[in-house]
Amino acid sequence: MVSTSKIIRWGILGTGKIALDFAQGLKFLPDAQLLAVGSRTLSTAQEFSRQLNVPKAYGSYEDLVKDPEIDVVYIATPHIRHKQDSILCLEAGKAILCEKPFTINAQEAREVITLARQKQLFCMEAMWMRFMPLIQKVRELINIGEIGEVRTLTADFGYAVELDPNNRFFNLKSGGGALLDRGIYLLSLAFFLFGSTDKIVSQATIGETGVDEQCAMVLNYPKGQLAILSANLRATTSNEVIIGGTKGQIRIHAPFYRPHKISIAKFSPAVLSTANSANSSFKQKIISSLKENQVVQRLYLEFGSYLKQPKKIVQIFEGNGYNYEAAEVMRCLRSGEKESKIMPLDETLSIMETMDAIRRQWNLQYPQEL
Repeated sequence: MVSTSKIIRWGILGTGKIALDFAQGLKFLPDAQLLAVGSRTLSTAQEFSRQLNVPKAYGSYEDLVKDPEIDVVYIATPHIRHKQDSILCLEAGKAILCEKPFTINAQEAREVITLARQKQLFCMEAMWMRFMPLIQKVRELINIGEIGEVRTLTADFGYAVELDPNNRFFNLKSGGGALLDRGIYLLSLAFFLFGSTDKIVSQATIGETGVDEQCAMVLNYPKGQLAILSANLRATTSNEVIIGGTKGQIRIHAPFYRPHKISIAKFSPAVLSTANSANSSFKQKIISSLKENQVVQRLYLEFGSYLKQPKKIVQIFEGNGYNYEAAEVMRCLRSGEKESKIMPLDETLSIMETMDAIRRQWNLQYPQEL
C-alpha cells in the first residue's frame, strides 16, 4: 500500500494530445508528481519533458516501466496499443490507468483484467467523465428519487470531423469510428446511471473508409427504461443529455462529458394531481394523457408552462477535469484498493462486450479480429 503521506509518482506512456491534457490535470493535485514520460522516440519524449518540466524522458515504453520510482502509469497510446501496453506495465509491476476505450474488444479487455487481478495491481479505465462532480451529482439525484422513477435517457455526442483517410478517426485498423471514440462515453454514462443490459438495437452508417461514421443505439432495461444514444463523427449535435422521470427531468448541458451546468425541471403538483384524479373531465384526461407523453414533455421543457421553473445547478470544476480521475486513482492506491468503485473492471468489461455486440449487428470487425 502506498503511504498516505507519500507523493504519488506518475509515468505517462505516449505524448499525444490526451497525454498533454492529462499531464496538465496532474498539476492541480499537490500530492501528484509527473516523474517520467515515455515515447517510441527519445526526441519526442524529450520535447514533451521540456514543455512540461518532466524530470525523466524515455525513448521506449520498456525503459519507462523499468523505472523503480514510478508508482502508476497512465497509458495514453492509441486504442490498438492499449492491450499490449497495459500488459507491459502490469508485467513490470506497475499500477495502470488506461485511456478509454480500455481495449478494442472484450477479449483483449478480459486478458488485461485477468492479469491485473493475478498480479494484484491497481487497474482502471480512464473514463474521466464519470469522475466529474456534476456527473456524480446527477447519479445522486437519480438515486434519491429527485425526478421520480427514471424512464428515459437520451444523449448524443457529435462533432464534425473533416473526412481524411489518414486521420485515426477514419482508420479502421487504428480502431477508428464513432463507437469507440464517442459512443463509449454514451454507453458508459448509461451503464453508470442505469446499469447493464443485453437488449440492444443499433444501426450505423459505414463510411467509405470502412468505419462507423455515425451510429445510434437503443438500450432496453429490465425495469422498462430506455437509453437512446447517438454518436457522430460527421455532424455536430447538441452534446447534451436529458434524463426523464415520472416527476421531472434532468438536463446535463453541453458538453455533457465535462459539464458545468445541469437543470432540474419538476412537474408542478397541479399537473400531477390532474393526471391522477379519477374525477377529471374528458378534456382534462386528454390533456393529462398528452402531458404524460415523452415528446410532449420535452417540448414543454423547452418552451415552458406546465413544468416548474427549472432549477439550475452550476459548478465550475477545478482544473481541466482530468484531475478528478487521477485523484481517484491516487485515493485507491493509498487505501490499497485494486479497483475503483466508480469505474470497476467488471463494468469496463461489460461495456466492451456491449460494444462488441453492437458491432456484430453492423457486421463490422477490426482487421486485428479477422
